[in-house]
Amino acid sequence: MYRDDVNRAANAYLAESEGAASARMTFLKGLWELQADLTPEAATYVVPEPEVARDALATGQPLFLVSAPVMPADALRTAIARIVAYVLDAKVLDETEHAVLANADIPAGVTDSMVESATRDFDEFVLAVSAALPADAENPAPSPATVAFVLHSAIVPFLTEASALALGVLGEFEWSIWDSGNCPVCGAAATMGLMGESTSLEGSSRTLWCSHCHAEWSFARMRCARCGSPAQDKLRYTYEESDPVHRLHLCDECHGYLKVTFVNEMRKPISMVVEEAASVTLDAIARANGYSVTGSDA
Repeated sequence: MYRDDVNRAANAYLAESEGAASARMTFLKGLWELQADLTPEAATYVVPEPEVARDALATGQPLFLVSAPVMPADALRTAIARIVAYVLDAKVLDETEHAVLANADIPAGVTDSMVESATRDFDEFVLAVSAALPADAENPAPSPATVAFVLHSAIVPFLTEASALALGVLGEFEWSIWDSGNCPVCGAAATMGLMGESTSLEGSSRTLWCSHCHAEWSFARMRCARCGSPAQDKLRYTYEESDPVHRLHLCDECHGYLKVTFVNEMRKPISMVVEEAASVTLDAIARANGYSVTGSDA
């Protein structure tokens, strides 16, 4: 992670936030600092040959399917333990979930074989770890959301350097060849978009960003990032009047959504990690109106 960029962006938001928003950003800033400290223990990565990488994308294969990062299992379990300790120290969970997490041993539920497949299918990794945690009526396991947050927070530092290396071999790549709203490196659905130059749907491509491995790639403005629909009568932007910087790109064909930061409206340093956190209220708005991250028909 780019510690200085993240800190500058987070501090800019903290300077004008208060209450719950300030508390959330403060918690996340501490988390990002911890993730930056974990980065030296990053995974080893064998970079694919440029032609192999380009051919993979041309046939719809994310680059980690061609060559996956190798994460040391013990290092990942240590990272998970440190994330759990940070969450407990910060006291951000309700009393019941805090006690459940304190009682659980998530690192012990992570086997070496799970680690080997974690970079290929993160959702399956979360399910496998959750299923491995002992639980009964008196000692329940942490909620799936808590387990996912802990595992995601722990695994990100192991993926970001490998992701940058994988993208680096592509050189000048024509992104219309990939033509997907899913990450070209790890395969996860794009977390956010970044729009510049114009606030209309017409013009040059926009950039999509993945929160799992921090990859960025170009994607057409006039398409849904979830189902790929180019139907302009089904696509629209909406936002809160108090925050024109962060907008929802809604698709009424698949009922999916993407959060987008509009650079022209920004008056702060930009870090996509921070932008995702600053726009969290849009997720609740989208869900309340029947839209999902993946889209019901995507």
